[in-house]
Amino acid sequence: MQEDREQDSRPEARRVRMIDVANSLGLSRATVSLVMRNSPLVSEATRSAVLTEAERLGYIYNQAAANLRTQRNDLVGLVMPDVMNPFVAEVSLGVQEVLGEVGFFVMIANTVDRVDLQRQILRSLVEHRAAGVVTIPALTSAAEHFSGIRRSGLPTVLLLRHIDGVELPFVGTDEGAIGRLGAEHLITVHGCRRVAYFGGDPLASPRVGRMESFRRAVTAAGADWDESWSEPLEATAEAAYHRAAELLAAGPPPDGVLCHSDNVAYGLAKALRLGARDAAPCVVLGIDDLRQSAMWSPPISSIATDPVELGRVCGRVLLAEMGTPVAGSRTPPAPEIHARASCGCQ
Repeated sequence: MQEDREQDSRPEARRVRMIDVANSLGLSRATVSLVMRNSPLVSEATRSAVLTEAERLGYIYNQAAANLRTQRNDLVGLVMPDVMNPFVAEVSLGVQEVLGEVGFFVMIANTVDRVDLQRQILRSLVEHRAAGVVTIPALTSAAEHFSGIRRSGLPTVLLLRHIDGVELPFVGTDEGAIGRLGAEHLITVHGCRRVAYFGGDPLASPRVGRMESFRRAVTAAGADWDESWSEPLEATAEAAYHRAAELLAAGPPPDGVLCHSDNVAYGLAKALRLGARDAAPCVVLGIDDLRQSAMWSPPISSIATDPVELGRVCGRVLLAEMGTPVAGSRTPPAPEIHARASCGCQ
């Protein structure tokens, strides 16, 4: 009991303050504050010394208090429909790279393509005074779902899925060029005569734009369009595999297929690989050229959209909207063919 009373009477350890870090290094409190706020006004040597000493002393910067003083938050919301999607993962890397370099913290939120969750997340970001938002809108989004965030003045960039009537900056892939490249590669390079566009949700603007462009080019080239293989489909490898297996059981595939994404191409390639040994050959072409596509069996030929760079572009566009532009392109990379074994090029 005596020991307990002695322990209870011990004074609590004093919280380390910013001035303690400054005194330890012989610097002013203002200099330490600049480092903690990631100001460009201090040298890298000073920044490194301050951060090292702060860690040694156990000093933790009170960001919440700083936000109340400045009315600014260094949080950026990355609001995505499916964080398990590898395309989303690669885009997120690019966004975080650009924003992190200038001191912003990126928080990823998953809407699972639900408008109600999207509304809740966006409202919360506004209420918490986030610095900005990058979002791939939920599939059933309409212009009215973004009216609140527009009125709030929160800098927001829409990515990949275009929503008619929304007057916010948009960063997307060149759907027309993707469709034309796909048709040219399947028909001109490989001589395919019956082709299809496989996968993608009918509400997703990328599917609409890509398929329309692809079909126009296919028609102009005089090739046949396979309607049964071009029905809408959830853009996952699992859904693509099961649908392809059903279609293959009903008859031979088209001799050329442009898949809505590499994810969809993975499922189709698996169904073809596990199907009948004497099945008719099928040229498979994906879209995005995800990092794992070259490691697939067979390696997936793809129209590269460079998702990581697309994310960087998004980050730069958002920073410009926030009034803190940085160097680097704000134009999405042009799509290009990366040919591998799934189309027979290698």
